[in-house]
Amino acid sequence: MGEGGEIAMVVLFVALWILAFAAALLVLPVLVVRQGRRLRRLERRLDEVEASQLGAKTAAAAGGLETPLVPILIEEPAGIEPPAAPPGSEILPQPAAAATEGVEAWIGRRAMGWAAVLLLLLATAFFLKQAFENRWIGELGRVALGILAGVGLCAAGYRYHARGWRVFSQMFSAGGVVLLYLATFGAFGYYHLLPQQQAGIFLVVLVVEAALLAVLYEAPAIALMAVVGGLLTPILLHTDRDQYRALFLYLTLLDAGVVFLAALRTWPACGTVALVGTQAVFWAWYEEHYHPEKLAAALGFQAAVFGLFLLYGLVSHVFRRRQGTRWRPAGIEDLVRWALAAALGFAATYTLLDPDYHVWMSSLALGMALVYTAVGWLVLVRRPDDPRQLLLAVAVAMGLVAAAITLQLEASWIALGWAVEGLALWWFGVRIRAGALRALAAALLVLAVGRLVVIDTPAAHPEPFAPLWNAYALPALGVAACVLAAAAAGARFCRRQGRGLPQASPGGTGTVTLWDRLAVGTAALGGIALVWCILSVEAYDYFQAQIRHDRVLVAQYGPEAVRPTGEPLSAAVAEEIPRLERDAQTALSVVWAAYAAAVLAAGFALRTAPVRWAALALFGLTLVKVLMVDMAGLPGFYRVTALLALAVMMGIAAWAYQRWLAARKLQDAGDSL
Repeated sequence: MGEGGEIAMVVLFVALWILAFAAALLVLPVLVVRQGRRLRRLERRLDEVEASQLGAKTAAAAGGLETPLVPILIEEPAGIEPPAAPPGSEILPQPAAAATEGVEAWIGRRAMGWAAVLLLLLATAFFLKQAFENRWIGELGRVALGILAGVGLCAAGYRYHARGWRVFSQMFSAGGVVLLYLATFGAFGYYHLLPQQQAGIFLVVLVVEAALLAVLYEAPAIALMAVVGGLLTPILLHTDRDQYRALFLYLTLLDAGVVFLAALRTWPACGTVALVGTQAVFWAWYEEHYHPEKLAAALGFQAAVFGLFLLYGLVSHVFRRRQGTRWRPAGIEDLVRWALAAALGFAATYTLLDPDYHVWMSSLALGMALVYTAVGWLVLVRRPDDPRQLLLAVAVAMGLVAAAITLQLEASWIALGWAVEGLALWWFGVRIRAGALRALAAALLVLAVGRLVVIDTPAAHPEPFAPLWNAYALPALGVAACVLAAAAAGARFCRRQGRGLPQASPGGTGTVTLWDRLAVGTAALGGIALVWCILSVEAYDYFQAQIRHDRVLVAQYGPEAVRPTGEPLSAAVAEEIPRLERDAQTALSVVWAAYAAAVLAAGFALRTAPVRWAALALFGLTLVKVLMVDMAGLPGFYRVTALLALAVMMGIAAWAYQRWLAARKLQDAGDSL
């Protein structure tokens, strides 16, 4: 026998061995399950016989009979109901045994069956790998084997579905779909047996077939297995050749099939697995094969994926009509998938475009924000009874706007952009009385204040500056103004709702809750504290920046350098630094006292007790600083200035309180009359 005959014999032997192994894996679970059912039927029959004997013995003992009982098994004629069991002879249920049998049945029916399908696929894959590497089977033969095996498994699945074997039907059909994926992708992606256009037609047919099988069998498992198998196909058939166009076309058609399936059934997991898996395959390709020449294809693919999964959410939860149980509100998984589609799509597009088009990245974020704004409008019009979708669309749009602000503005203005966005959303949430929108706005305001305090303030003034009119103070005061404006809008909302205005919001509430009052109070006090912090930084850093500048000059020119007046630079700086330190402390005390008086005046004007208490707290803090720091560290004139400023401001505050109390007494007397 020649070398070709020997290879053919080896291939035939290995194929027969794999078929026998697969048959054993698929048949043995069936035999085990059937044998277990037969044994359980015999056990139940024996239990019935023992129970009848026990009842007969009990009746004989009661009647004084000594005759032994001989069991007689009588087969009941068909169609005749057996007589009812005598009282006391019923067999009580055994929960523990039933639970054990349930676990055993689950393992026998489902776990072992699915394990068999997976093992069969792995065995087939490894065998084909060995056959391909040793050139036992040609390219056409490889594809033909995959197609025959896939069609055979799908046919077996249909046969078991007709017989009512739901689990086995799903197992065979899912395995067949995976093998057909492997064969089709290999035919055009790696072996070039089909042109790309014809292969696209085959892929469309295959995706439609998998979806129809899942719908026909009402089997989410088939749909999920088809998605997973489709995602694993490029990984299992990985080669060093970069067939990126075929890969992108394949993944796009796979996701299109998932969207088509969503139009028919709202099954869980399929869409999320398809989205995450598609992006995972893309990033694996990006790390290994990406080149700027492939930018257009990669961008087109990401745009297609984003559009498909945006359409997935719209089809499933916005445009579908409510017919029985076919429509359901968006669940947690659906909302997470929408947010993931935006985040992953923006991240991929940003990574692809940023090296050459950085100036356009904020426009990209704004464009996607407009898309989700339109989605929110559609949800508001068509699904006003599903507020979570509306909130998610608004949240994603606001997040993209925040990203655009971060990309476009300079570092010191980013916090102001976030604060303006948060104020706008807060005002909108107050207008439509939507608590969820107000919560989202509060998160944006907190984020803006946090960035201002943690990132911008420590690096506020590296060089000498003009107080208040600089790159730090202007946006910082803008952030504080947004926080205070949000507090004013929230206070007005609470007053209006206290007068009993009706509720008017999709998914919102017109009731003033404890959280609303806490948010308003926190925003008011936080805005006051933020302005105090900004003014303190401006007053103190004005002198500290000059000190740092003088020290840099000494380090740069050396201690022997002289000023134009002939005075040694080091001596002048050594004399000037203590004066600047005293000026900084004095200015800080004066600014604190003046600001406390201004806050107190605002409290009287607004008739708000918390604001007045905040002013009193600022006066107290200033008094502690003057007595503990200024009295001990400042010389005569500076000490007098700090004490005099504080005394004047506190005197004005005391006079204002006296006048306010007198006005209150007159008003109370008038009311009593």
